[in-house]
Amino acid sequence: MTYIDEKERIGKLAEAALTKLESTLPGSSQMKTLTDLIEDLDEDSYKIMVVGEFKHGKSTFVNALLGRDIMPRGVTPTTATINVIEYGKEEKASVHKRNQTIEEFDTLDILKSYTADDDFDSDEIRHIKLTVDSTLLKNKVVLIDTPGVNDLSEQRSEVTHQFLPRADVVLFMGSLTSPIKASEEKFIRERLIKNGIDRVIFAANFMDSIDEEELDELTEFVERRLETITGTRLNSLYPLSALEALEGKKENDAELLNYSGLPELEEEILRRIESGSRGKEKIKNFTERLVNICEVIEDEIKTASIVSSQTIEELELQFAAIQKWFGDLAAQETDLQNYLYDREAEINFMVSKSLSHFGERLNDDIETRIHTFQGAAIKNLVENQLPMVIKSQFTTWIDQYEDKIHQLLIKLEKEVSQGLTRSFNQSIQLQKNQRASFNHLSTIPIFDAKSGNAHVKAGVILGSVGSVALLLGAPFFLPIVGMAGLPYISEKIAEKQLAAVKPELIMTARQKVNEMVKDFDRQLSEYIKEATNDIRDRSLEEFNRLLYSYETILNDEMDKHHNETADIKKRESKLEELKNIVTSYRSGVEIYG
Repeated sequence: MTYIDEKERIGKLAEAALTKLESTLPGSSQMKTLTDLIEDLDEDSYKIMVVGEFKHGKSTFVNALLGRDIMPRGVTPTTATINVIEYGKEEKASVHKRNQTIEEFDTLDILKSYTADDDFDSDEIRHIKLTVDSTLLKNKVVLIDTPGVNDLSEQRSEVTHQFLPRADVVLFMGSLTSPIKASEEKFIRERLIKNGIDRVIFAANFMDSIDEEELDELTEFVERRLETITGTRLNSLYPLSALEALEGKKENDAELLNYSGLPELEEEILRRIESGSRGKEKIKNFTERLVNICEVIEDEIKTASIVSSQTIEELELQFAAIQKWFGDLAAQETDLQNYLYDREAEINFMVSKSLSHFGERLNDDIETRIHTFQGAAIKNLVENQLPMVIKSQFTTWIDQYEDKIHQLLIKLEKEVSQGLTRSFNQSIQLQKNQRASFNHLSTIPIFDAKSGNAHVKAGVILGSVGSVALLLGAPFFLPIVGMAGLPYISEKIAEKQLAAVKPELIMTARQKVNEMVKDFDRQLSEYIKEATNDIRDRSLEEFNRLLYSYETILNDEMDKHHNETADIKKRESKLEELKNIVTSYRSGVEIYG
């Protein structure tokens, strides 16, 4: 079954469950979550991300997929921003900046103002979103065009930590005229392999620049080189002429299009979308969400079954406990916040301790590099080598510890949901103990804390927080960039001068690194605070939704009891009336008999 088939199957199951729920348990806590799941399934898109070195024809390839010129292209490198292209009948653009502001434009021409040749600060731009009327995009396809690989490795943390992990297909655009540079190999080893090599399609552009008799041999050479780098056997490397593909589509020239190699590549993209690991991950996530929803509904049904056998007094006791919970909500939130403050402090302590050790190791490494530096080009050391080392080591720390931070937050998320459940069950138990006549009140299935998951799905809450790596924007590295302005830094320096300035350079570098570690610690603290606040808000929201569902079940059952009581009284009244009539009839018969 393909990815599309699986998604349709899950969607039909969710819609059927929602329809049944609306008629049977209209107050269910899962009405919203089912609706959200159906909407997410409907809005789910297939993300195709194009990466590669500068001047390898990535934008021309994107244009070829679209069948028209959308992305600026030329001999010199043009793409300087991350460009996200989605479907829209009304073509427009929006520039999303790091300061959270968005500039809207009613034309796609604005993209020409954001190329590598233009005078703008690319570090201020997070990404540019384009809506384009395209047949390809109508089928829920999103194209992501990126700057050169070298730029990605050094600056664009959004690409490697936000867009890349979420891409269904990653198309790596190489070149048959300059096979696999060092920067490309580094990106493949450090980023593509990490995110799943089976999502990656390797293409090699400029097939039209290679002699036909050399094409097979050169393609085989590049393919072997890629297999050595990835450590896996490639199904195929796709030689391509992006320019001829674009011209073939624009001119409706089937022969030129077939010669360009694009049709085979498009078929492979579709195959990867339907069977790739990213699609499997999304299907697994959608399936788990539906299973979790069904588990909660089952517990709501069990709860409804239990309360149906309880007396009106027992129902009123539980209803009163809910009212008391909502009445004491402010106090509950205060207790929860105090608990979160303590847990937040513990996480921050562990993170700060790790960062402190990291800072010491980084300072020692930088000091060693400065001590052992030989030569006259100290400006290159300060402007290029040291910043690259520092950025690389910060990224390595994030790769190593980001998941550990998230695991601590997920553990906290579970503890909060379990704590809310225990608190409410204790409230019920307390009232039960005060009323000895209620002997068969059992733990309410919908709030069964023993399950270890009070139906707040682990990790779902953290989705809105984002990646730790996004904290490392360009402004973060300003201190180390500022070292290039030191008065003794020049293009070249004499050996005696170098020995004299090394101690001061070491001291300055240590100061700058300490500034960055301290600032990163502060940003991580804010990140953790935001996550814990989100855990608090979403946990309370989910738990209160369960309470409202429980309240509805109790209300329905109490209404039945009241209706039954009213029916009994009505029947007794009718019987009494019948009795009186019969009695009067009997008396009359006796009188006249």
